[in-house]
Amino acid sequence: MAQFDVIVIGSGPGGYIAAVRAGQLGLTAAIVEKDPSGLGGTCLRRGCIPAKTWLETAHRLEQMQDSADYGIDGVDPKSLRANLENIVKRKNRIVLKNGKGIEYLMKKNKVQVIKGFGKLLGGGQVQVTGETGAELHTAKKIILATGSVPRELPGLETDGVRVLNSDHILDLKTLPEHLVILGAGAIGVEFASTFARLGSKVTLVELADQVLPIEDHEVGKELEKILAKSYKMDIRVKTKIASIERGADKVVCHLEGEKPGVVECSHLLVAVGRGPVTASLGLEATQAKVDRGFVEIDGFMQTSEPGLYAIGDIVRTPMLAHVASDEGIVAAEHIAQSLGNKDVHPHPINYDRVPGCTYCDPEVGSIGLTENKAREKGKDVQVGVFPFMPMAKANIVGEPHGFIKIVADKTYGEILGIHIIGPKATELVSSSVALLGGEYTVNELINTMYPHPTLNEVFPEAARAVHGRALNM
Repeated sequence: MAQFDVIVIGSGPGGYIAAVRAGQLGLTAAIVEKDPSGLGGTCLRRGCIPAKTWLETAHRLEQMQDSADYGIDGVDPKSLRANLENIVKRKNRIVLKNGKGIEYLMKKNKVQVIKGFGKLLGGGQVQVTGETGAELHTAKKIILATGSVPRELPGLETDGVRVLNSDHILDLKTLPEHLVILGAGAIGVEFASTFARLGSKVTLVELADQVLPIEDHEVGKELEKILAKSYKMDIRVKTKIASIERGADKVVCHLEGEKPGVVECSHLLVAVGRGPVTASLGLEATQAKVDRGFVEIDGFMQTSEPGLYAIGDIVRTPMLAHVASDEGIVAAEHIAQSLGNKDVHPHPINYDRVPGCTYCDPEVGSIGLTENKAREKGKDVQVGVFPFMPMAKANIVGEPHGFIKIVADKTYGEILGIHIIGPKATELVSSSVALLGGEYTVNELINTMYPHPTLNEVFPEAARAVHGRALNM
């Protein structure tokens, strides 16, 4: 039996960051991971990182098809095609490299890695079942960071062959002739954008009234328009897949709703969100409260069980890697403080200022309130929208599409939300974080100087558009 100050169960971006921070603060720490392939969790192994390698390949393939327009001769667009085996190989190399990096961080910060399935026994005890059997470990504090898995729908259960989830599709070696995607959230539109550019026919089905349902309504409409026009994508909102028929080489989807019909495809991707991994963790042996699989926590990530913390996708906060990482830091610092370190001062996360990123093409980045949400909160709202089309840098990079939208309070000029669809939107939204929270007003943004030519120049232009006086329009 080994004893620690803190044991972290799960090594995703929340778990491994929590373990690193605990080690930095001088705590004896261990991290438990059941995945035999290594550390990193869903984000590294089956989510954020591998999906973005596919997206990068699709983006480069698209750029190469326009090489002649950039003055580059010798590239025959008709000869270009996706080699999925090599895409997967590159994805695996990147995952392996990043996994080694996490292993190095564990050694550097003196975090012990324990391989196996961790289960709570109560009283600070964790049973880890691995290849050599069960071992018992104890800790003063425990952090649960077990992540999430793709949700399954009755009647649409995935088989990894023709009916896929987001895990399966990352290892496809043959390009789908026709890919139907159920769910137009971030996961759905990213894979739709990827496979349409790689050469698949894509049909995107979404029950809500827009693609990217959690984003601002104008962003959703713009993305739908671009995907349909640029990639000839068949997009069906307010529609669901009522049933399917599985064949040896096809899937027949029966659709109901605003755009009903029968769609025959080679593959179906079910991308309807993710569910928390909390079953079989032994939470019933604790006082922690669980609601439909999600663990209830306070502002410092503490559960109702003394000494037990929960972070990441198993709590009801945004299912984003950067959120999990920040939650891991909060939990580790609160643990260190509770164990006597008076030099650390954990701060609860302000979830109203969480940036969201969708890596389709065009990219989407957002932070703060949408226009509709701001109005629902009773705000006296005014908005400014400015397109990328007039911006020199957007034309230079060949992506003069999309826009930036600022949602502001009319009375005080406070910036309530920023929503971007267009080139490098996921990078641009990073600089938006500092603009929210009342510290910055529309007028101050107007008076902020941005370098030329850059994509960032859209910020003051959108701020001017709030008052109807953009300079480049």
